[in-house]
Amino acid sequence: MLAENSRARFGRVARGIVIVAAAGLLTTVTVVGDARADPADSADAVLKQYRELSHKAEEASEASAAAQIDLRKKTTAKRAADAALVAAKNQVAGLVSRRDALQTQVDALVRANYMGGRTNRLYALLVSDSPQQMLDQMSTLDFINRDVAGTVKAFVTVEKAADVAEKSAESAASAANTAADQAQQVQTDWQRKKAQLAMDIVRVKAMYDSLTGAQRSALVGPVVPFDPRLVPKGTSPQLVAVQAALSRIGDTYIWGATGPSQFDCSGLMMWAYRQAGVSLPRTSQAQLAGGRPVSRDQLQPGDLIIYYSSASHVGMYIGNGFVVHAPTFGVPVQVVPIDRAGPYDAAVRY
Repeated sequence: MLAENSRARFGRVARGIVIVAAAGLLTTVTVVGDARADPADSADAVLKQYRELSHKAEEASEASAAAQIDLRKKTTAKRAADAALVAAKNQVAGLVSRRDALQTQVDALVRANYMGGRTNRLYALLVSDSPQQMLDQMSTLDFINRDVAGTVKAFVTVEKAADVAEKSAESAASAANTAADQAQQVQTDWQRKKAQLAMDIVRVKAMYDSLTGAQRSALVGPVVPFDPRLVPKGTSPQLVAVQAALSRIGDTYIWGATGPSQFDCSGLMMWAYRQAGVSLPRTSQAQLAGGRPVSRDQLQPGDLIIYYSSASHVGMYIGNGFVVHAPTFGVPVQVVPIDRAGPYDAAVRY
């Protein structure tokens, strides 16, 4: 009986220790800063932590998309290299076969001359019994000589072509091997980045689920009273893209989404410009590289604004100091002042 009571007391104490430890761990994960800090400060710290984690996931998403595009290019290059190798091998096989056939004919001519064959006009004159016979023999010899010359010329041409083709096949084989190696490296890189993104997404969603209603509202921020009628009227691709992007306000942020009702940051830019008939690169980094640089004081509606030094976020300038963008998980497509979308890095025009 005493032993059972002791075990029961030990079990209660152990459970208490586990609960206290778990509570301490939860506090460590969700609350940044001094435990005695003001609740408002703690809430701000949680939102700051969430934004940083979300931005990390956005970086991983853009990197994964870029790696996937690179993989497609490398895979296409590998297929082209493989096809070139097959064509080169077929060309070599055909030329070698033709060269071998001509080699037989050339060898026969060499043997005939070695064994005393006469194929010149002086020989025809010496052995002819009459002028007509001489003419007939000379005509035959002319035909034979032309045929011999043609055979030898064809052999030399084909032999050179076969040598070139064999070297081309060697280069094609090397290119195919290189393309295969590069494709494998990019495949590995993409798989790694995709796995990192998956882990980041799990962490972001878990943290979002832990936010209070007040914290989620603070994350979304105040609604900006932007009047779409302020956007200049027109049918230029830039203005059409602006109107298209504004039509998606309130749509959900999803990593890797490109519309028509779910978007990530660069996916929204792609979709909006697609409505204007303009094809944009897939990632924010590629969109930065593909556009024409524009200084901040020269911004026009439709310009893309790139955020962070890593160029991991992008929004579209709509005029009057505002930008429309797909911010992060838990925050729908919205209009905000330029600097509320992130640290300004650059702008480009398409």
